[in-house]
Amino acid sequence: MAVAVLLAGVVGIVQLISFGSEMIDLSRKQTVATQIIHRKIDELHLSDWASVNALPASATFFINSNGQKAGQDFSCTRAVSTVETGMKKITFTVSWRGRTGVCCSRSCETYFGKNGLYVVYQRP
Repeated sequence: MAVAVLLAGVVGIVQLISFGSEMIDLSRKQTVATQIIHRKIDELHLSDWASVNALPASATFFINSNGQKAGQDFSCTRAVSTVETGMKKITFTVSWRGRTGVCCSRSCETYFGKNGLYVVYQRP
């Protein structure tokens, strides 16, 4: 009987460690995704209106976990839409697969105005 109780305790601890490990991995990848989004927004802030206005309606970039392009760890999709004359809404969505194979994503919207309006909205 004591062995059965001890075995149940050990199995519970192993599951707890596994769950904790998954949560740490998810948290780390959410942080990296947020950093990728903010880096892309900062790159746009360095652009002039003509460059932002000329962006295609959508584009996808692949980034590895070290932040270098051409990896397959994260995919970053940029969607550009016109809100009104002189204002663009740009949405970045970073997607990745967790350790268990579940697809996760992080999204952020920013508005760029011809006369210098740069506002960022982040959604979980």
